[in-house]
Amino acid sequence: MRRSQPREVLLEELRKLKSHPRGDELYHLMRQKLPRLSLGTVYRNLDLFRRQGMVLELGCGDFNRYDGDTSPHSHFFCRGCGRSPRS
Repeated sequence: MRRSQPREVLLEELRKLKSHPRGDELYHLMRQKLPRLSLGTVYRNLDLFRRQGMVLELGCGDFNRYDGDTSPHSHFFCRGCGRSPRS
C-alpha cells in the first residue's frame, strides 16, 4: 500500500476513536485537520483498510461503522435507536 498523508492521518485518527464512527462522521472530523480531503477519499481508504485487515467494518442496518481496533472484542448497539453504548 502506498503511503500518503491523508491515509496515514485517517488511520491514526480512527485508531484513537472508541466511538466506531460512520464514514461521514470520520470525514467531518478529518476535515478539521485536512481541509481539502474529499468524502470519496475517506471511503476509498476505509475500504482499502478493511480489505487489508487494518480496520473492522461493522454493519449497522442502513450504514456501516468503522473500528480501528482489530483485536478481538465485542460490538453491540441498541436495536431501538441504533446507538452503541459509547457513541
